[in-house]
Amino acid sequence: MQAPSPSPAPRSILVDMPRGSGPHPAVVLAPGVSYHLRMPLMERLGQVLPEHGIAVFRFNWRYMDSERQGQPSDDLSVEQAELAAVIALARADVRVRPDRLVVAGKSMGSVVATRIFAADPALAGAVLLTPLISRPNAGDAAPTNTAELHHGSLSSEQRPSLLVSGDRDPYCDTWQLHRFAAAATPAMRVAVVGGDHGFATPGLEGDAAIAARNRSHDLVARLVVDFVCSGFG
Repeated sequence: MQAPSPSPAPRSILVDMPRGSGPHPAVVLAPGVSYHLRMPLMERLGQVLPEHGIAVFRFNWRYMDSERQGQPSDDLSVEQAELAAVIALARADVRVRPDRLVVAGKSMGSVVATRIFAADPALAGAVLLTPLISRPNAGDAAPTNTAELHHGSLSSEQRPSLLVSGDRDPYCDTWQLHRFAAAATPAMRVAVVGGDHGFATPGLEGDAAIAARNRSHDLVARLVVDFVCSGFG
């Protein structure tokens, strides 16, 4: 008899649940390539959102938890299956409102979140944190339209989306981000806060750097709270 295939569910999943029995709105938060569930922004979202009645499901890609640190699959199909498995887990939780379930992703996770959002019409909204909109140092001859390549399906979406970037993020040029949003439906929101791809401020060190990063993370968290609490009419 053939052995069953391994579950696509991630090994490490952390649920940050608000007080009370619910049901609560929820955000399923996909990490970046190496930006795991305990990184500062992920931790801050896991703290702030539950304070406002929003559950957070954050996790690591399975390759992050392997004995030998791996890499994402070439076509991100493995990661799509993992994110879908966490969404299914959230939907099955009696403390979660299935009609207010939002998919979110950081960097590479935003690419996977975009694909899952397009494939799952029951999801209420999408949040892309530092989405991959531009290619740093690509040169004029390089293929343009990175935004369309990774997030093009959002352009015609009627369900709400929120794209949040830092003003010094080389992977999400502010001008290209706004140009992408201008061609999309009114359901797409864009916000730009201070910082680079991790919302840190280049050139700062020590306590000043930590304070600036924390301010940006707090602002990102507030933007996500506002989106989940008021973005669905």
